[in-house]
Amino acid sequence: MPDLAPTPERPGVHVAKPARDVPAHGSYACCCGASGRAQGDDDVRDLVAEWIDHRNTCPHR
Repeated sequence: MPDLAPTPERPGVHVAKPARDVPAHGSYACCCGASGRAQGDDDVRDLVAEWIDHRNTCPHR
């Protein structure tokens, strides 16, 4: 769903896991330009932790 994907103009995090047996995928973007993407449950979990850390320390918050 491209309309839900975060961008520097619409910062945030988006995670999707359509079904239990389908790997999760996610992405984040910040207004400062930082961004990340991941696929797979463990990698997406790490991506969310990375977003939280960034969000809490970004000077553009």
